[in-house]
Amino acid sequence: MLDNLLVGRYQIRQMLGGGGFGKTYVALDTQRPGQPKCVVKHFQPVTHNPEFMETARRLFTSEAETLERLGYHDQIPRLLAYFEENQEFFLVQEFIEGHSLKVELPPNQCWTEEQVILLLQQGLDILQFIHHHKVIHRDIKPENMIRRLQDGKLVLIDFGAVKLVQTQISAISGQTEMTVAIGTPGYMPLEQFRGKPHLNSDIYSLGMVCIQALTGVHPRELGEDAISGEILWQNRAKVSPALASVLSKMVLNNFKLRYQSATEVLEGLQQSFHPQAETQITVAPSTLAQQPQVILTQQQLVGLHGNNSSILSLKQYKHLENILMTFVGPIAQTLLRRAASAASYQELVDNLALHLTASQQTEFKKTAMSLMEQPTKLTIEHENNSGNLTQKLQPVVNHEINNAFIHQCQQELLNLIGPIAIFLIQKAIKSTNINTTRTEFIKVLSDAIPDDQKAFEFQKRLLP
Repeated sequence: MLDNLLVGRYQIRQMLGGGGFGKTYVALDTQRPGQPKCVVKHFQPVTHNPEFMETARRLFTSEAETLERLGYHDQIPRLLAYFEENQEFFLVQEFIEGHSLKVELPPNQCWTEEQVILLLQQGLDILQFIHHHKVIHRDIKPENMIRRLQDGKLVLIDFGAVKLVQTQISAISGQTEMTVAIGTPGYMPLEQFRGKPHLNSDIYSLGMVCIQALTGVHPRELGEDAISGEILWQNRAKVSPALASVLSKMVLNNFKLRYQSATEVLEGLQQSFHPQAETQITVAPSTLAQQPQVILTQQQLVGLHGNNSSILSLKQYKHLENILMTFVGPIAQTLLRRAASAASYQELVDNLALHLTASQQTEFKKTAMSLMEQPTKLTIEHENNSGNLTQKLQPVVNHEINNAFIHQCQQELLNLIGPIAIFLIQKAIKSTNINTTRTEFIKVLSDAIPDDQKAFEFQKRLLP
């Protein structure tokens, strides 16, 4: 095949891979300016029997039409052509310049939670799109996720059209012994291994990629619970309870208990990380970030604790929540609610500190215990004009970069890019000093937004 010129246009230059399902090549499109690279997938039918070939042609055309629809997503390669030559079938797709995610996942190298959330959000965005078209990818793994050189975005490749056609044709021709499950061990859920994948089989696979990134361990090397059979991974990762909960539900063995859609996973992330998620769970995801700040009464505070024996006053609770939020973001609400019934201040602070990194724990404990020991210095006042209970917050960095401004930035970022906004805000705060202006602070945040258009929108909303 090397150097062959297919349909007088596509010159085969390099073999990328192949197996029983067909072969994949890099080719040059000789009829376009600059002869750009493209990817050619080659399928050779097992027989040229006329009836068999007609079935193969119909299935191949159907899969090509599916790839044509999927190519409208920015992070899926476009289908450039499909054709039949010498009773063999060919797909031509856009060549993605970049490297596979496998390069970024060497053994024992762990990603940060921030990086994993960005990976998860990009992956779920693609899954939302393909699942809307009733397409199951079937083989999500690091090798099939390309970090595009142009903009750093992840592109999902190898939708297995050739593999699926081969499998279907084998079944139709009575060659059932040749029919195999499409997927990769470690990333493939049980129902897919049995040849009966569902849309949320892709969710399982994406979850396993994220777990591999967090732990630095290949999925095949992770243990299983002896009773439930579920994957054991949290003991090998530095991960917040919120993200751990989402990922664990993504990789449940029973597909009926797993998240049923990519949208549902995104809503789970929103509820775990968004400041108002705990109290606004009936609101659509697109409007969550637009809800007003939730103000707690003493009675509501007792309700959050689950009993009447909380050692915290309303003032202490709100101020401790704000302190914790500077370390972990909006997940502070959930963590504090779970720990607020502790028997002593020390126990409470120690329990909360468990969710922080070693370098953060000392600072948090010192600040939090100082708060507990001096409750009379806390100030909360009523604003008669609005009737709302508001806090007097001290500037976080300087007179321009105060809590109100940071809250505004966080809300805008949450609207634009979701939960990863929390981590970008934390990074930006650490990089500022007494002389940092609002414009400079906004520039730091916008530079960290992966999507150029969203970065522009963020600046437009915040800059005068």
